[in-house]
Amino acid sequence: MNCSKIQECLSAYHDRELSPDAAEQVAAHLAGCSTCAEELASFQQITELSQKLTDPSAPSPKWSELQTKLDLSAQATASVVRPLAPPFTGRLFALAATVLVAVGFWGVYQVWFPAEGHGHLAMNFSHYLEEFSERPDIAQQTLLAKYNGRPIALAEAAEALGYEPVAARGLPPGYTVKEVHLIKMPCCMCAQVICTNKAGESIAIFEHALDQPVWFGDRPSENCLCDEVPTNVRQIGNRLAATWKEGERHITLIGATDLNEVTEFVAHFKRTSSS
Repeated sequence: MNCSKIQECLSAYHDRELSPDAAEQVAAHLAGCSTCAEELASFQQITELSQKLTDPSAPSPKWSELQTKLDLSAQATASVVRPLAPPFTGRLFALAATVLVAVGFWGVYQVWFPAEGHGHLAMNFSHYLEEFSERPDIAQQTLLAKYNGRPIALAEAAEALGYEPVAARGLPPGYTVKEVHLIKMPCCMCAQVICTNKAGESIAIFEHALDQPVWFGDRPSENCLCDEVPTNVRQIGNRLAATWKEGERHITLIGATDLNEVTEFVAHFKRTSSS
C-alpha cells in the first residue's frame, strides 16, 4: 500500500482495530517509511495527552455569577443592529473577557459527556478549536487523522456527499480555497473547506446535516442576526466561531476575525444559495 492508503489506516492501526493481515501490511510499511511512522507517533502523543487530562469541578458560585452575567448580556443584545455594528462586537468581547476571568479562578477545563462518542468528540473538537486560532495547520492534521479526513476536489465533493457544498458556488471576494476535505465525524460526513482571508489567515468552513453544539462544549455563546440570518457566535481565543442554518444544512465558520467577517460569509452564502 502507498502512503495515502496507509495514512487512512493509521487511526484503526493505532487503536488495534485492523485485521491481522492488514495490520501486518501497515507495520511493514511503517518499518521503511519515516513519514508515516511520524504520523503514527502523533496518534500516540494525542493518546498520552488525553490520559493526562483531568475533569475538575468549577466552584458553583462562579457558575451562578457567570449565568447572571450571560442573562444580562442577552438582555442587552436582544435587539441587534442589522447588519451587525461595532457596539455589538464590543459587547461580545466584553463577555469573552468576563468568561476568561471566571474560568481563571479554577484553571483550564475540559467538558465530558455521558455518551462515549459525543464525549470524545467534544474533547477532540475542543482541542481543535483552541489549536486552530494559533496553529491552524497542526489543528488540521490532528483532526483529519482522528476522523479519517481525506482530501477531495471541491467539484467532486457533491458526488461523495449527495449535495453541492455551499463553498462550491464560490467564496466572498478576497477569499481563496486552500484545502477541501471530507471528514467522517460521529455526527455525519462533513464537508470542510479551509480558505484564506485577505490577510492570509486560515478560516475553516464546516457543512453538516445537524446543528452540533456538542462541538463547543460549555463555551458561552450569543445569538444574533447576521444579514437577517439567526447566527450563534462564540469567542475562541482571539477569533470567532459562528454557526447558522443555510437551506437544509448548517454551516460552522471557525477562525473569523470579527463579526463583520462572519456577516460577510453569511450574506454571501445566502445570496449564492438563492440565486
